[in-house]
Amino acid sequence: MFFRRGVQSLDIVNLQNHKPIAFKTRSNGKLLLTGEYFVLEGAVALSIPLKWGQSMKVTESSGSDLRWKTLDQNGEKWFECTLNLIDFSIEKTTDDKKAVFIQQLIKSASQLNSDFLSKWKKYKVECKLEFNPEWGLGSSSTLIANLATWAELSPFELFFDTQNGSGFDVASAIADSPILYSKGEEELTFEEVDLNKELLEKSYVFYQGKKANSRAEVQKWKNSARKIKAKDIKEISSISEQLAECNSIKSYIELIDQHEKLVQSFLEIDSITQKYADFNGGMKSLGAWGGDFGLAVHEDPEYTKAFLEKHNFDAVFSLKDIVL
Repeated sequence: MFFRRGVQSLDIVNLQNHKPIAFKTRSNGKLLLTGEYFVLEGAVALSIPLKWGQSMKVTESSGSDLRWKTLDQNGEKWFECTLNLIDFSIEKTTDDKKAVFIQQLIKSASQLNSDFLSKWKKYKVECKLEFNPEWGLGSSSTLIANLATWAELSPFELFFDTQNGSGFDVASAIADSPILYSKGEEELTFEEVDLNKELLEKSYVFYQGKKANSRAEVQKWKNSARKIKAKDIKEISSISEQLAECNSIKSYIELIDQHEKLVQSFLEIDSITQKYADFNGGMKSLGAWGGDFGLAVHEDPEYTKAFLEKHNFDAVFSLKDIVL
């Protein structure tokens, strides 16, 4: 599959520095509503693309290196590195771990498409995040989708050549609405769905104050000896599909509770509902447990906001306001 999504301009003059913009693109951030962990086993997951994302701009000049800079949501420098394009070595960086990740992606893209970066040029890449990178909303997946588009590759091709996840986040990066996503051994599928707007208004997500390491959590799950049965995968898939069509707040909360209990039985750690047992509604973790975001649902949005404020959560958003 080949994507050329989001190419907005070619050979446009940048009046600020008088250098041609060779390429521009953008991808969406994501939130995984259902299917955490189980999507790795082939279960259907429900994921939403966000209004927040990450953009990429590339300019060219003479030389043989790649200068990379990423700005955070406030326009401040978050990361910077320089790669030598002759051997892809890291010449300098502000963060070794992030530089190795960029190096890995650039190497893979060049191997998958031999024409990519084949010209004797210097490239200046500037990425801009539209969300706090500590929130775990897709700083890596949006980067992979953008880089794949620049390299004229399928984002899934680049993702699976370098990562060990399910790929739902890359699917959300290129989607125009919420999706039901699943990946089997031979193929992956995702279809766009319309979620009930009233339920989105009554759904609040809140940052728990700790970013989970998605790649580490994926590997930890894969290395575990958990015995996932076909009926468990089927149950998670059914919950995802029912939530995508749900119109009742009562059913919505029941499905969330069912999902949380099933995942908790395999992880054998306290669920978010146990941590906040005084919440009189539905609550579940979003993504890897123990970090990133949680979801809180109640008939009365004011009750939910007051509860989250009482527990000192600063980053609280209505799903209605952030879903693409």
